[in-house]
Amino acid sequence: MSNLVYKVLLIDDDSDDYIVTRDLLEEAEQASFELTWIDTYQAGLEALYADRHDVYLLDYHLGAETGLDLLQAAVESGLRKPIILLTGFGNYDIDRQCMAIGASDYLVKGKLLTGPLLERSILHAIERTQAAAEIRLLTHVLQSIHDGIYMATEAGEVLFLNQSLRHLCACPPKPSLGKIPALHDYPILQKLLSQGTQRQSRQKQPSRILKTELSLESSIGKDRTVLLSESWVKAQHQTLRFGMIHDITERKQAEIERDRFFNLAIDLLFIADTDGTFRRVNPSWSNTFGHTADDLLGQPFWQFMVPEDNNSMQELRETLAQGKEINGLELKMRSRDGGYQWIAWNLVPFPQENLLYGSGRDISQRRASEARLTYEALHDSLTGLDNRVCCLNRLELAIEQQKRNSHEHFSVLFVDLDNFKHINDSLGHLAGDQLLIQVSQRLKAIVREIDGVARLGGDEFLILLEKLESLNDALKTAYRLQNELQKPFYLEGREIFTSASIGVVFSNLSYQSVDEIIRDADIAMYRAKSQGKAGYAVFDQTMYLQTLHLVDTETALRQAVKKREFRLYYQPLVHLHPPHTLEGFEVLLRWHQPEKGLIPASEFIPIAEETRQINSIGDWVLRNACEQLKTWQMEGKVTTDLYLSVNLSGQQFRDPSLLDVLDTILEETQLDPRCLKLEITESSLIHNIQAATEIMELIRSRGIELSLDDFGTGFSSLRYLQQFPISTIKVDRSFVHRLNNSDRNLRITSAIINLAKALGFRTIAEGVETHEQLTELQTLACDASQGYLFSKPLPAAAAEKYLAIANPH
Repeated sequence: MSNLVYKVLLIDDDSDDYIVTRDLLEEAEQASFELTWIDTYQAGLEALYADRHDVYLLDYHLGAETGLDLLQAAVESGLRKPIILLTGFGNYDIDRQCMAIGASDYLVKGKLLTGPLLERSILHAIERTQAAAEIRLLTHVLQSIHDGIYMATEAGEVLFLNQSLRHLCACPPKPSLGKIPALHDYPILQKLLSQGTQRQSRQKQPSRILKTELSLESSIGKDRTVLLSESWVKAQHQTLRFGMIHDITERKQAEIERDRFFNLAIDLLFIADTDGTFRRVNPSWSNTFGHTADDLLGQPFWQFMVPEDNNSMQELRETLAQGKEINGLELKMRSRDGGYQWIAWNLVPFPQENLLYGSGRDISQRRASEARLTYEALHDSLTGLDNRVCCLNRLELAIEQQKRNSHEHFSVLFVDLDNFKHINDSLGHLAGDQLLIQVSQRLKAIVREIDGVARLGGDEFLILLEKLESLNDALKTAYRLQNELQKPFYLEGREIFTSASIGVVFSNLSYQSVDEIIRDADIAMYRAKSQGKAGYAVFDQTMYLQTLHLVDTETALRQAVKKREFRLYYQPLVHLHPPHTLEGFEVLLRWHQPEKGLIPASEFIPIAEETRQINSIGDWVLRNACEQLKTWQMEGKVTTDLYLSVNLSGQQFRDPSLLDVLDTILEETQLDPRCLKLEITESSLIHNIQAATEIMELIRSRGIELSLDDFGTGFSSLRYLQQFPISTIKVDRSFVHRLNNSDRNLRITSAIINLAKALGFRTIAEGVETHEQLTELQTLACDASQGYLFSKPLPAAAAEKYLAIANPH
């Protein structure tokens, strides 16, 4: 039984009828009923007016009045609830009369009236009333719609018209009951219905929706353009046609006006798809660019931008894709003859229409005027170089940039020609001007595109070198400038020689103003002059000395490979548990300089990295290590179980040619890749985790294992550590050295080893020097170690002797 409870009001002057009705309703199986009884006509009439029940049962006999009188009064009051008339005898006239007035049903009391019959009558009456209410609501909605609505049979017989369509077709607003408009009396309605009939007759299968535009001679005074949308729907055993007529007269008129404006506009106008593909352009495109409509239609808007704007194209497209307008966008656009024009664009996306609207105005003359004025305000009229104003502006920007990024350095070179006054006085000012022009050209040729060269006045020039890694970069430029300016100049058929004194200032965070930097550069320039001219001086003497050392070391490093000054040393890697079998060697680089002796890698590798020599040195180490191990294997001194572990620098790891170098060396030496392991520090991997992981995967795919060196001293991230395709973690010597000094350090070391094992990595401890450290590491279940307790790093010959002892067989 349903949980619904319906309120039923019985209006009957016989108490026995109430009892019978109550008992019948208690037999209900589909719903529950709450019965209320009223026994007088007047009380029943008031209850009907109050309308607090779901259904009403009226007895035909109510004293002097009848149930029909009560029914009539209820209907006239607007009551919409179902009313069922009960009578003690069947009478066709009464039945017909009560149904005509508005009763939902007519039941005869007595033996024929059962509980199920009464229940069914009530529920059906409620359902019919609810359906009628829904139909009235739908009809009201359809009548309220501004668009015209109709329903017709497949043959075109009209079943329903709303008021809007009646008004358009001049049909009576409220036809008499059952009155259906005749098509021949209403030409507009006939034309609408004939469109669907003609369209469907041409189709083998009826289409779902017909859409077409029609021009109608309206009854409301002027022709109208409408959009007809008609659907054919199968309903029971017939096909029904549902149509909607939308008046688009104003829209079509607006389109005509828009087209007129579109074609007459002086500005460039276009309509494109959301991806910028042209669908329509106005004639101004031909006048401005020489492109015809055929040249443009089907082509993307972005294709006509000049290449230097391509970097901003993706950002612009993303902005438009978000539905945002772009106003005042100034772009260079290519003409048909290969030139370009400056256009100020307003771009407006309409996502709901999947369209992009654009308007542009030619601002080429304005941009040319602005560019000319800007150039003259910021450039030297004689040489075409930046002038003092432009130079100071750029230098101020460089200072602000370094404040934001302390690792991005710049340098200022203050250049003053030596003996210029003598040349100017002896050959004249015209010759002096020609010399300044030629000097300017040479200065520009020496520096990079991102650098700035300015003439401060007279024979003084200032060069701003940006995005430098070290002072050495600035000194190299100063050296090249000196060499270039000492070459001969040709003035009025004469060969003239000059030189320049250069003051160098390298940026640091202590500089707060442009004046401070130019002051220091000027002081350094005069110091250079005082030292004999034709030279340069660095303002900071300490930095200058460091730079000289850097230059010397760099030069020596460049010759070290050729002079065979590098040496490879091998430190044993042994298993931690007795008998401490040899697993392999870590390859270490030493520099044997004739004047200074053996230099450890820690002193020259940073310089090699700074001067970009580390890749060539690293390649040399890899090749020679692989050749040495292959030689030992061929001589039977080692088996293929022994491996060499070679360190890779960060620059070497990020070098795009690394994989090719590895492949070439392994192929040429014929060394099994499983005999080679590469050690990478944590700091080498943090620049780009994804790229680093991809490189490591490619290395591992070649059979080369990877070790994470100096673990715990960098920027370890457990999130990424488990992603790296490494096989071994090397515990840094700083942890091993303090292993016996504190419980805290012991716990840290234990945590590192346990973490490695949890992730499936082997562990190697670096710097093991005492038996106490060895015992602790054994307790912590570390796998292997290296250090002076077992052996210091050995040259190749000593390593061979170590092999003979470690592997006597």
